[in-house]
Amino acid sequence: MTDSSPLLQVQDLQVHFDTPDGVVKAVNDVNFEVKKGETLAIVGESGSGKSVTSLAIMRLITGRNAGGKILFENQNLLEKSMDEMRAIRGNDISMIFQEPMTSLNPVYTVGWQIIEAIRTHLNETYKQAFERAVEALDLVGIPEPRARMGNYPHQLSGGMRQRVMIAMALSTEPKLLIADEPTTALDVTIQAQILQLMRRLQREMSMSIIFITHDLAVVAEMAQRVVVMYSGNVVEEAPVNDLFKHPRMPYTIGLMRSMPGRHGYKTANNRLEIIPGSMPNPLQLPSGCAFHPRCRFMEKGTCTSTPPKLEEIEGNRLIRCARKDEVKQQLQEEKLKQEKSGATHAI
Repeated sequence: MTDSSPLLQVQDLQVHFDTPDGVVKAVNDVNFEVKKGETLAIVGESGSGKSVTSLAIMRLITGRNAGGKILFENQNLLEKSMDEMRAIRGNDISMIFQEPMTSLNPVYTVGWQIIEAIRTHLNETYKQAFERAVEALDLVGIPEPRARMGNYPHQLSGGMRQRVMIAMALSTEPKLLIADEPTTALDVTIQAQILQLMRRLQREMSMSIIFITHDLAVVAEMAQRVVVMYSGNVVEEAPVNDLFKHPRMPYTIGLMRSMPGRHGYKTANNRLEIIPGSMPNPLQLPSGCAFHPRCRFMEKGTCTSTPPKLEEIEGNRLIRCARKDEVKQQLQEEKLKQEKSGATHAI
């Protein structure tokens, strides 16, 4: 159950990196909020700015913040000292990273690492922290948790290591959990178990989640609201059901049409489509809309001259597209044509 009040508000966030070839605008004027108890998904291709945004929230980024605010419980995290951030990070806000083998220290037992996280953020004795760590491992479904406390990361499977990372992140009972593609390296069976586990723990702990992924099928299972990013910008934001039924931004439409399975798009000949080309070089962004070189709805002048603004449309949605009305009309015409030809689930 979600609370209407926002726990986190990201306002006009900009993160830039200085390179020998120029300034890379990895995140550019990003805005979104996360309500209490809500799961917000951030999706997009590699290089779209998803992970940089999450690291900026945690103040773990090595780039420079060129502007904006990150309000957590109405306190701007960008104005906090490093000592203040250490008290928040891992306590009120925790993060699960994509690959647990690069996040867990190979020379310490998993039990020691969870205990260390607990004692860093909570005023507990070693014995209390040990018992809390055992409870955390049991909570995430690890069998014989007391015995597993003595295992090293390499002695556990990929799914077990990811559960350890979740246990560590949840051991301090955070208000916000940031999950950066936590199931990407896992097989589909383990992935389903991890997602089910996260949904259950969220219900039990009334926790908010930012779920970062490129997998739209995962988004359909996890999120209430979705932010789509491209080339450092938010290009669409919508409730998850609305986004899947009626994507409006051409990039989102392309993602949907390239996705197999029951959430994806099928043409009359049952073939998936692709988005041509690749993410632009951040040092040489195209003029106008950054997506226009890959967009099948592109119109010279309209799409190539001025970068479009993120605008609110019907249904409490946001979209960045200068031709949004024309795209909507064309999609409706295509849907009618698909229905006449016998295709289903056309976007």
